[in-house]
Parts: sequence; structure tokens; C-alpha cells
Amino acid sequence: MKVKELWRVKYIDSILGIELGDINNNGQKEIIAYSKTGKILIISLEGKILREEQISENSSIWQTHIYDIDNDGKKEIILVGIDGVLRSFSCDITYNLNLLWSHQFGASISGVLIDDINNDGLDNIIAFSLDKTIRVLNPLEGSLVWGQVFRDGIEDAIIWSEINGFRNKELIACGNDGTIRVFNGKSGELSWFKQFSNKVRCITTLKSNLGNLVICGGDDKLLHFIDKSSHEEIKSMKFNDYVWNCKSFPSNVYNKLIVSTYSFAYFNNSIPNEKISFTSKLVYLDEYLVQKWELKNKNIEAIHIVKRNKRNLIFLGTTMGELIIMDEITGKILLNIKYKSCLNAIKYCLNLNIIIACHDNGTIFAYFLEES
Repeated sequence: MKVKELWRVKYIDSILGIELGDINNNGQKEIIAYSKTGKILIISLEGKILREEQISENSSIWQTHIYDIDNDGKKEIILVGIDGVLRSFSCDITYNLNLLWSHQFGASISGVLIDDINNDGLDNIIAFSLDKTIRVLNPLEGSLVWGQVFRDGIEDAIIWSEINGFRNKELIACGNDGTIRVFNGKSGELSWFKQFSNKVRCITTLKSNLGNLVICGGDDKLLHFIDKSSHEEIKSMKFNDYVWNCKSFPSNVYNKLIVSTYSFAYFNNSIPNEKISFTSKLVYLDEYLVQKWELKNKNIEAIHIVKRNKRNLIFLGTTMGELIIMDEITGKILLNIKYKSCLNAIKYCLNLNIIIACHDNGTIFAYFLEES
């Protein structure tokens, strides 16, 4: 597998993430890049900076979504800030942003989901924060539909639906208090919860050969497999580092699972970057919960799974600046591009065959993925 660098943009600020979408409804996708000091850049797929906007003063933008949340045929931009403000914008043809509404949390927002969680025909914005709350918001005005409170900050959340969303949905969240909690999507009532010994940082569900499972992990360095129906833990998997991310994705009848762990050796300033030896890794499990392969000694910052030419490719960004592409089934590394700065996020534009990657030193790359 080969790539060709199309362009690079070097910005003065660390770029924390990127998103692709047609933000002003002109029939063309744009790139939104968001920065450590609260700026966003709107960039064309040809690498031209179209707009630079200060959103929050010296406070990072943490996440971006491009989505038609009000069903008017035009997409809006949802910006999530470390300042605890969730903002909704529209964008005109000349890339001017218009603030539609904002919703204030008491601390940094950990993440956002968009889904019709209460089955009323309108997609809600579900946001969770380190202020201990998880909130379901009306997308038209940002008002509260329902909310719930943890004993400590909330790290991750997913939405569960048994049959294509036609049955009642559930919101499953995990937090720094060591709990996972399951809420009725319509009413917000707590259905059940489970307590662990330390922070739970990531959560997903898996349709496996053993049934439907809830899978979570965190600072106890364990991956926990919980039966969705009985709520009993049926298995655990031990790691040497914090369990940082777990993602399931469809593959034929059942789902597959990838799990990454994280080492904080990178933050030890007494050790030069080139001499850091990571114990963290990425592992791949099949529908029987059997580990099929692993990628050792890599600290993973970004995971992006893409279906291309009838096979899944796993795109990875590492703390050491590598862009890695792996074959899902074999675990073979198909491509490894090395750069000098931590790679924070990756996106892939399927119809144009373009990879966009952003780095901690402010560099954004665009690569053309050649056919193989």
C-alpha cells in the first residue's frame, strides 16, 4: 500500500482534531480543524484555509460534529469545548459562522453523541461532562430534555438499540467513580449499574457468539466483559497499562473488537522521545472473545476504521507521530508513515480516497491513498 502527499498546512497552534463535511451546503466537503487555544480552521480539500475563527479564549476545542440536527436539509456544526460550553453554529456560503445556541456545563465536556434516543423522530444531542452530568438536549434550542448525575466525571458513553432503533434505546455511560450506568433513553431513568474498583475510561457493546455484551475498561488495567441481559461479568482480560479505548464494529453476523491501552511515559520530560519504550498496545478480538493479533509497543492516540474494497482497514495515529494502516483480519501493517509530532486525529474521505491527519505541532497532512 502506498500514499502520495497532496499537501500540508502548518499552523501556529496545536491541532487537536479534524472533521469532514459539507458545512455550508455547497455540495463540497470541507475540513474543520480545531485547536488547543480555542480556534477552528475551515480548510478546503485542496489545502486552502478558507476561514479562521476564535471560538473560546485560550480554551481548547475538544470535539466537532457536522450534522443536520434540525432536519432542515442543511448541516450544522456542533463544537465541544474544554470550557464546558457546547455550541451550535450554522455556516453560510462565505464560511461565516452564526451561533444558533449554546449550553453551559460546569466543567470540560468529555464527548457528544447524536441520536434519536427517545424515539420522537428528532435527533437529540447527548453530551457528558467532567461536571458529573450527562444531558440529553433538544437540538433546536439546546434545552434540557433529561439529565442524570454521577458521583464523579463521566468519561465515555454509547447508545444501545436491539433492533435498528425500533425498540426503546438505552444510554450506557461510564465514569471516574468506577461505575457504568444504564439509562432508559426515553425517560432517563436508571435501569441498572455496576461498580468497579477504579476509573472506567471507555465502554462499548459487542454482538458476540456468547450473546450481547457490554465491554468496558480503565485504570484497573482490566477489560471487563458483562452479559447485557444478566448484568454479570463473564470474563476479564488483564493488561499492563490503562485500558484507554475499546471499539466494536460489524463483521458479517457478529462484531469484532479492538482495544488500545495507554502509557504515560510520554509525559516524563526527563526521557528523550526517541528513547521512550512503550508497553502499551492494540489488540484485536473476534466474536468468540479470542485474541487474534496484537500490535505491541505503540501508544495509540487515534483510531479510525474504514471499509474499503470490501475489507476493513484500521487507521492508527500514535504518540510518536506515526500514521499506521493495518489489515483488520491479519493484523498486518500495510503502511507506516513516520512524522516528528504526536498524531491526534485521522479522517478518511472514501469517495476521493484522501486521508487527512493532524499533529500536535500544528501540521495537517492530506495523502492520496493509492489503489493496491
